[in-house]
Amino acid sequence: MVSGVRTDYRRSPMGQITPTREHAVVIGASLAGMCAARVLSDFFDRVTVYERDDLPAEPTNRAAVPQGRHVHLLMARGAQEFESLFPGLLEDMVAAGVPMLENRPDCIHFGAAGHTLGTHHRLQDEFTAYVPSRPHLEWQIRRRALAIENVTLVREAVDEPVFDGHRVTGVAVAGSTVDADLVVDATGRGTRLPAWLSQWGFERPREDTVDVGIAYATHQLRIPEGLLQEKVVVAGASREEPVGLGMLFYEDGTWGLTTFGTGKVEPPKNFGEMCALADRILPAPMAQAIRQGEPIGEVAFHKYPTSRWRRYDKLDRFPAGIVPFGHAVVSFNPTFGQGMTMTSLQAGHLRRALQAPTQDLAGTLSQATAKTTYPVWTMNAIGDLTLHSAQATGPVPWWYQPVGSLFDQFLGAAETDPVLAEWFLRRFSLLDTLWMVPPVKLVGRTVRHNMKLWVAEKRSRSRRSRETVASAAAPPT
Repeated sequence: MVSGVRTDYRRSPMGQITPTREHAVVIGASLAGMCAARVLSDFFDRVTVYERDDLPAEPTNRAAVPQGRHVHLLMARGAQEFESLFPGLLEDMVAAGVPMLENRPDCIHFGAAGHTLGTHHRLQDEFTAYVPSRPHLEWQIRRRALAIENVTLVREAVDEPVFDGHRVTGVAVAGSTVDADLVVDATGRGTRLPAWLSQWGFERPREDTVDVGIAYATHQLRIPEGLLQEKVVVAGASREEPVGLGMLFYEDGTWGLTTFGTGKVEPPKNFGEMCALADRILPAPMAQAIRQGEPIGEVAFHKYPTSRWRRYDKLDRFPAGIVPFGHAVVSFNPTFGQGMTMTSLQAGHLRRALQAPTQDLAGTLSQATAKTTYPVWTMNAIGDLTLHSAQATGPVPWWYQPVGSLFDQFLGAAETDPVLAEWFLRRFSLLDTLWMVPPVKLVGRTVRHNMKLWVAEKRSRSRRSRETVASAAAPPT
């Protein structure tokens, strides 16, 4: 792939020839757009962010982000990445009331594929989680990005990038042209970049998709203080139960309760049905606490039919002067809660690509993004296709099914083995590595653990059988 910033050059004070980096444009003031603007501000004289919708001055939901009302998990890895972009962010969030769970697994109830992790009350390795609402996190990041001296927000819709036959040279806005050395497409899942590429004579990117068929229903609640020590409650869907829920305690003292159906199964439609689901899949004290909660407002609904990865990394040709970013590249099944964290990783890729001594900015960025996307996308696809009744849109690798079955066994062992439970919690939070592949030592531990449980259950059944026979053979008294 050949692409980059403008190929005009100027001589630096040290005598080196460097690309001209005067003006960068970001299309979309999304979470991704703000992260891109933050990075670009270190490399360009001016950064202009174009956004067609009103942006609230306070941390409230905005109409352009319908998914914002639903529960969003900020992974521990994502918290670290956002803090590196915006120093002081985490401290300010905590000061605003955002819960910080510092090595507190007792505040996390985590269920996946029908299994509940059995972590101890203390973890072996440091683990700190933050629980902001999506509107609060977005507001914190937006106000920081827009406070940067060379970043400007313009409330206008971008009609399209301007392509001169060789490269993108700017954007068309309200009938006029705004020149730019680099344009970042942060318009999300509805990006028009594939259509623009076709219009300019380039190939559209291949799209890898999984039809997950997710439907959401979310209610905000006030739950009386003291009923729940947990701040994060997750009960994922499984083969047997295609409906799950997530519940987070937010900075304003309310709870976000999101229920969801997988594989095109509809979620609960009202608070009563949500309570009935909680009765089925949560421990009784948690379900009872939800029933004692006071619903706030109306139920919010949202659908997410398809996970999509646009494979820009596979293109041989790509126009200079523009790069896709955030969900414009890849959008993950939101029930895994990885989207915001994966966007934060892309910001790091963008920084390193801008620092690299290459004119192929888009190629460098897309290859780096693909490298971190692949392991997360693959494990999600395995889980969706083998455990959540998702539909494949193409050939499914033969090894998905056995890997899915092995992982189900691993989660079963993690219910009662705190070492395995902690390993899964860290990997799910994208810490240590993005690969959800247990080392041989942990695979062996899983096999031994499950064998012990199997032998114990077999002995228990045998003992019960002998007792039943003995009871039947005993003479009546």
